[in-house]
Amino acid sequence: MSAPPRPWIEAFAPATISNLGPGFDCLGLAIQGAGDRVRVRRSGTPGVHLGRITGDKGRLPTAPEANTASAVLQAMIERFAPGEGLEVELDKGLPLGSGLGSSGASACAALVAGDAALGLGLGHTQLVDLARGGEKIACGSAHPDNVAPAIVGGIVLISNLDPLRLISLPAPRDLWIAVYTPGCEVATKDARAVLPKRVGLDQTVRHSARLGLLVHALHVGDLSLLGEAITDELIEPARAHLIPGYIDAKVSAIEAGAIACSISGAGPTTFALSGSEERATALLEILEESFTHHGVAGKGWVDRVGAGAQITSKQLH
Repeated sequence: MSAPPRPWIEAFAPATISNLGPGFDCLGLAIQGAGDRVRVRRSGTPGVHLGRITGDKGRLPTAPEANTASAVLQAMIERFAPGEGLEVELDKGLPLGSGLGSSGASACAALVAGDAALGLGLGHTQLVDLARGGEKIACGSAHPDNVAPAIVGGIVLISNLDPLRLISLPAPRDLWIAVYTPGCEVATKDARAVLPKRVGLDQTVRHSARLGLLVHALHVGDLSLLGEAITDELIEPARAHLIPGYIDAKVSAIEAGAIACSISGAGPTTFALSGSEERATALLEILEESFTHHGVAGKGWVDRVGAGAQITSKQLH
């Protein structure tokens, strides 16, 4: 009599907003309302088998070494559980090339489910370290600013890469986020290719001061200071032209009272911050109107800072 199949373990990992103005490659936050789901179960065959993928319209690679969900699981096995085998299935809830940490969410959900399936008990830093390897596969850079909040939740500062150091920052209780993804894509590789190769000393000083102000604003819960801090004169100007209508959308949002408005990650997703749900809803309408006017109508919602990746079911068959 054959042994019954081992149960699937499902995990959810959230979308993330990274950079947050001056926090390029070192700051990000998790949001509540969107993300990816991954199912993992142990297999009697060593290695990782990538099965069904849904929600991607057939665009994601199916080779285990090229898909972030399966690739990070293979790295986990090689490092912490040699000889083990895992099956994995992926349900994409996030659009590709959106600036919402789509590839990172897949990797993080897979790692949390895989860790539970193998009973490894890995810590946040270990999981983030594995997940940023998936980012290197996806876009050529092992940046952790999406995967760190996707694992840890909340707002996370990455203060050091080697060794990796993650610092959780407080999120103001009255912070609301209008999130809008225009109907266009910006590949992370393309967004990184347009970045300036050299930065002036004066700009660097101002950028550093704003990052310090941002951290302070979060600790004291001052939304006005937070808005002042989320100013980016290094990365945003280089990427703005990649997003049709972005400048007009930002100007309109600020004029309508947004605390801040900027690009999430590589874009094109744009976020606007507010101190109330009502104002955030009004800002979302403004963003939608602006991007629709420029021919790139997309999808948006109002959200809040949320939790990191977590197990959603341990007994799926």
